[in-house]
Amino acid sequence: MSSNIKVEVASPDHIEDLKELTKELVEGLGQKFDPKRFDWGIRRRLYDPLQRHGILVAIDEDSNDVIGMIIAELRIDPFGLSEGYIKQFFLKESYRKKGVGSLLLEKALEHLKKIKVEKIRVNIKERAVEASKLYEQMKFKKVYEVLELDLTEKNSKV
Repeated sequence: MSSNIKVEVASPDHIEDLKELTKELVEGLGQKFDPKRFDWGIRRRLYDPLQRHGILVAIDEDSNDVIGMIIAELRIDPFGLSEGYIKQFFLKESYRKKGVGSLLLEKALEHLKKIKVEKIRVNIKERAVEASKLYEQMKFKKVYEVLELDLTEKNSKV
C-alpha cells in the first residue's frame, strides 16, 4: 500500500468529493444518484458534531485526492443496546486490493469502539464478494440474511 494514504474525519470542505464518491457508489450498484437524498443523508451528517466524526475519508497525499469514504454511525437498537453500523463504504477502483480499504475500515472500527458500541453491523450486497472477504478478515460473522421486495413502479407487479 502507498504510505501516502491518510484517513481523516470528513469536513464540509469534502462535500463535493463525497458527492462524487457517493454517485460512483450508487451508479456502480445500478441505481440512479439522487442529489436530494445525498443532501439529506451526507450533508446533514457533516454538519452534525456528533455524527460528523463517523464520516471518514481516505486521501492520497501525493495527489491530494479523496479516494475513499466510509460512514460508521451509532444506532440504538429496539432493546436499548448501542450498535455501530457501517455504511457507504467505497473506494475508487484503482486503490482497491492495496490495503486502503482495510485502513479505512480499521479507522471506522476504532471510532465505533471509542464511542463504546456493543456490536457493529454491516449490510453488504450479495455480489460484493471482495467486501465480504475484508469483513471476514476483521472477524465479522454472518448472522442473518436480508430479503428485499422492490415496490418501485417498474418492479411493483407483485
